[in-house]
Amino acid sequence: MHTQRVSGEQAGPALPCEIAADDMPAARNGHYRPGKAVTASVYRAKVAGHSRVVTVSWSRDLLSHAFAVAISGADGASAECRVDLRPWQFWRRAGSRRVELGGATVRVLWDLRRARWHGAGAGLPDPRGGYYVAVEAGGEVALVLGDLRKAALRRASPSAPPALAAVPVARREHVFGRRRFAAKARFHDQGAVHDVAIDVGGEDDMEMAIAIDGEEAVAVKHLQWKFRGNQSVTFGRAKVEVYWDVHDWLFAGAAGGARPALFIFRPIVLSSASVGASTPLLAGVDGAAGATGFCLYLYAWKLD
Repeated sequence: MHTQRVSGEQAGPALPCEIAADDMPAARNGHYRPGKAVTASVYRAKVAGHSRVVTVSWSRDLLSHAFAVAISGADGASAECRVDLRPWQFWRRAGSRRVELGGATVRVLWDLRRARWHGAGAGLPDPRGGYYVAVEAGGEVALVLGDLRKAALRRASPSAPPALAAVPVARREHVFGRRRFAAKARFHDQGAVHDVAIDVGGEDDMEMAIAIDGEEAVAVKHLQWKFRGNQSVTFGRAKVEVYWDVHDWLFAGAAGGARPALFIFRPIVLSSASVGASTPLLAGVDGAAGATGFCLYLYAWKLD
């Protein structure tokens, strides 16, 4: 693994993705609930004739799963549909709902009756297969998630022409810990799952290490002086830019409330000729050289 430091000690890098992480969940009563796994995937899609941002979020606690679809656009119109999946409410595992978006009707359809979920230890609340979630408006299917795409298209709008594929923009995940923060994360929305571990040590002179799939990718000494930065990491024929901002871990204190550190992983394709389907970090990414336009935002919440 090859790494290259590309930032100054305290210079915070500009957010690299088209859509910034601007909807960080607020802490409730000073504490974010650590028992709840939360993830969100952000797409740009044509909905009701306009290019809009569609955010599909999933959450899981000890008793239930839930998902929500939020849609917004430059015209100021927005809509949201939330579905709670309680174990005893079998009828909610498949259904549809209508929401109003700037004078247009948008349908959210889902079928989770045969959904296969990640194990509790994976920390991923979204299904891994056997499901679909779709968004349809004006006879056009704007977004389909899951591996049951044909079933979703038949149900949403059988006579509609194929819609333009929605573009994945970002994925947001949350991890919790005291000194070690471990996550199963994807560097692309349709990519393979990778092990990400963040370790923080020391008292007066703190250090931080970020490992990907068991290999150390980033090592930062004197963290109190280098609480923001970025570094490029190369895995074979794939490259990832890693950004970090741990300011609130170190300096927010009790007055700042419970706020997480932010880690951003941005995949970069080195060249169209050298990157193939076998490149594990970039599975599902187009072969054009340069940044993919997709980012993983990892929020790390420190427990008391």
